[in-house]
Amino acid sequence: MSMNHQISRRQFLGTAAGALAFSQLPGSWLWAQAASASASVVDFIHNEIVAGSFPGAGLLVFQNGKLVLEHFEGTYCSSTARDNPMQRDVTHMLYSFSKGVSATVVAIARQKKLIDFDAPLSTYIPGYKGEWKDETTIRHLLTHTAGIPNIPLGVVYTEEEWQKAVETCCAAKVEWKPGSRSEYHARSGLFLAAEAVRSRIAGRPSWESICREWLLDPIGATTLSFLIPTSGAVSITPQPKELPKPLNPATVGMAGQPGGGAFGKLDDMIKVLQLHLNGGTWEGKVILERESWAEMHRVHYRDRILQAQAENRKPDHEPFALGWKLKLNQKGDGFGVGDKTPEGTFGHAGIWTLMGMGFPQKQGALAFISTNPPTLPNLSRIRNGITDRVYDSLT
Repeated sequence: MSMNHQISRRQFLGTAAGALAFSQLPGSWLWAQAASASASVVDFIHNEIVAGSFPGAGLLVFQNGKLVLEHFEGTYCSSTARDNPMQRDVTHMLYSFSKGVSATVVAIARQKKLIDFDAPLSTYIPGYKGEWKDETTIRHLLTHTAGIPNIPLGVVYTEEEWQKAVETCCAAKVEWKPGSRSEYHARSGLFLAAEAVRSRIAGRPSWESICREWLLDPIGATTLSFLIPTSGAVSITPQPKELPKPLNPATVGMAGQPGGGAFGKLDDMIKVLQLHLNGGTWEGKVILERESWAEMHRVHYRDRILQAQAENRKPDHEPFALGWKLKLNQKGDGFGVGDKTPEGTFGHAGIWTLMGMGFPQKQGALAFISTNPPTLPNLSRIRNGITDRVYDSLT
């Protein structure tokens, strides 16, 4: 066992013990059980690093708004070196965890009465018309049921790039009747939803500025941004074949994308999850109204999924809410929702490297990242192994 691992584990258990004592949980057995589960997830991550699954990793776990678990081990790759010591104060590419952030902002736009989830998308984007496009709504975009999962959208960092991407979406063919089934929309769904919001605000402010004003600044998520960081420690994942690789729009393929272009630290991922665990409030202030929050925590095609399962058919839909993936009754999947977690667990993964999960029943949240993707056969095992061990550690 490395010294780095020994120190992290000792710090971890001390942090967990302090948090449990603060909560005044009854009985030494309960504390011992939680501490043992905390050690289990640390050992699990350490063993994956030793086995070569990834060179480094970071994990934060909060419960009732307080840190209960922290572990950073191994190395990360910057634009100039691969062997930087992994630590908490590192900014990461958040990839599709961005969807939970952007969908929250879209929900805020709806409560501001700027958009309607169920109005035709052409109400806000006049060029998005014809065939099944006339039936497409923002709700379809946010639940991966709009029928446009394969539109090749790249960097949208400048306004010119953004507008070209809008034109590409308007010219694209819809592959199925919106709402009839789901398939993961990596970029197009949140991009068009964000464009709908932008179209309703005078001056068409950038997506970054809208997110900053409505969500990120109010919850103090200072490092979370849709802009490429220009200073500080920044991890590049997946690690490029050759260095140096300066971070700029030419080298960040998701740059500016509402569904995948965010950067941030794990602490700020936790803040987004915590807002949702709080039911949409932050330090007594309502950010998401209750109705908006409820829409983001409801499996939108639940009845169809359960009916298909009852008939022993594969469902046409996955348990998506607005932006988030939810646990319904599925086993742990590639998103890392876990095998042991109950219905209502929510969150999102980012390509093959990170995930953020919230557990409403235990008022807990985790943010995890590896500093290079594990091989795909190991992805679900690792993500769900972490989620289940963290869930067990929460009392």
